[in-house]
Amino acid sequence: MSDSILDQIRSNRKRTIVPSREDTLISRKQGSEQIAQQSTTENEASNETTNSNSTLEELKAELAKIPPTRRHSAVVLDAEIDANLTRFCKEKGVTVELFLEAAWLQAEASSELMEKILVEAKCRYDSRKIAGKLRRLITMLSGRG
Repeated sequence: MSDSILDQIRSNRKRTIVPSREDTLISRKQGSEQIAQQSTTENEASNETTNSNSTLEELKAELAKIPPTRRHSAVVLDAEIDANLTRFCKEKGVTVELFLEAAWLQAEASSELMEKILVEAKCRYDSRKIAGKLRRLITMLSGRG
């Protein structure tokens, strides 16, 4: 019974029939001109591909002049220094990584500056080593509880 009701609804439905039409924006003459332009465009595209290949090679040569970069492992910093360094770099419009690169180059150029940095680094290393041992002991003792 539901099939007959569905058939009745379908048969009573009136669809508007839209007559087919020509595209009024392009006349037949323009259509033939458009085909001619397409073949010209395809020739230009092949010329552009040749030009883009030479441009690509020029870009690759330009990139080869710039030193390559490489990702480094995550850097662990003192929380306060991290916050200050991040804020400073943001204010100056550089990334922390670029600042680190520039600082390294300056330190490398000055043996006196490099020595001061190494003394500070060794003190910080000893402090971090002690902190690591304390964390390990705390973990061991809290596991016994």
